[in-house]
Amino acid sequence: MKTFSKVSVTIALIALFVAVAFVNLSATETRVVSMGGVGFYTKDNSNIFFYPGAISMYTGQVVGELRSKNNNSTYSVGVHYPINDNSVFGIYLNRPTGFVLPGNIVSQVELTHTTDLFYGKKMSQFDLGLRLALSLDSYKSDTLEKESAHYFALGAGISNEVMDLGLLAEMPGISRKSHYNTDHKWYEDKWNGIAFGVSGRMFYGEKTKIVPLVNLKFSSTTADRGILLPAPPDTGKVDYKTFDLGLGVGLNHQIDNNNLLVMGLEVFGLSSLKQSVKDAYDSTTQVTTLPGLYLGLESQINSWLTGRVGAAQVFQATKDTYKPHTGAKRETTTRSSDYKLYFGIGLHFGSFLLDAAINEGLFFDGPNVISGLNNQVANRLSLTYKF
Repeated sequence: MKTFSKVSVTIALIALFVAVAFVNLSATETRVVSMGGVGFYTKDNSNIFFYPGAISMYTGQVVGELRSKNNNSTYSVGVHYPINDNSVFGIYLNRPTGFVLPGNIVSQVELTHTTDLFYGKKMSQFDLGLRLALSLDSYKSDTLEKESAHYFALGAGISNEVMDLGLLAEMPGISRKSHYNTDHKWYEDKWNGIAFGVSGRMFYGEKTKIVPLVNLKFSSTTADRGILLPAPPDTGKVDYKTFDLGLGVGLNHQIDNNNLLVMGLEVFGLSSLKQSVKDAYDSTTQVTTLPGLYLGLESQINSWLTGRVGAAQVFQATKDTYKPHTGAKRETTTRSSDYKLYFGIGLHFGSFLLDAAINEGLFFDGPNVISGLNNQVANRLSLTYKF
């Protein structure tokens, strides 16, 4: 049986506003990625998936995310529609989930994308937000095989100028039913469970903001094989438990009206996946981040052009433990230091903004007319319309 790769709570998006009106137009996934991936250390419209209460800050937007060239399956579109002055409705289509399903259970269905619905309302002391995410898939082959998959998530949060708090509950599941003998009796393989998460951050200061944050998520799921009798010979049960913790502190420094510096320190990060195979073995993969360093700079060059640069270096240790129910335990540990540099631009056209994460190879080789090399200009794009 293949192992299940967990969905860790990773922090991948970052930005800080130059002015409120500018943020409402310019905040996108591409913008924050090209600033080095400093994460939750700033206000950004992409944070609404973790802090649903923040959607009221970004009302009146249409956002398109084009994450990979010529790959429609990675594209998503969202709308933040103002119902009135105090409430907003949002919908996102085709948002990636990041799920990797347990192996050898289903082959025809998947849980790769969701539809997300939001509702935000301004209150006297804070903004309240709710998020519902849904993904369904099914397959049937005559009367011999049936597969199904579902993903439900419910999020809630409160936000204001100095704090954000988000709660999340997830319920994924897959199932495969098939006949395996002449008696036409069904057996079923399935995997399901539940996950809970909480994310919180505070903003201290005026021109320079100190941003402490914490992110926590844990899950418990089970893969059952042949739970309906009579069971096939390869019946088995696997329990999966995941735990993800991130602790960090960031600094946002507004150099002047046109220039922003963001620094982030992931003080400690821990992601753990434990699987227990019934009557066989236990195995654990634990990834420790200690520390992660991030840096982003944004400069508004003129009214239609913004330049961005970012860098990140993450030090991690990965520990794999294998413990058979009979026999000796084995452990291995590997260490890594991952460094990346990013470039990006923002092009403003009236109510439209095009953000691009620039391929740095273009700076070395030049365009095709100079170098003869077919370097693509951008690695990913985002388009925002403000209404």
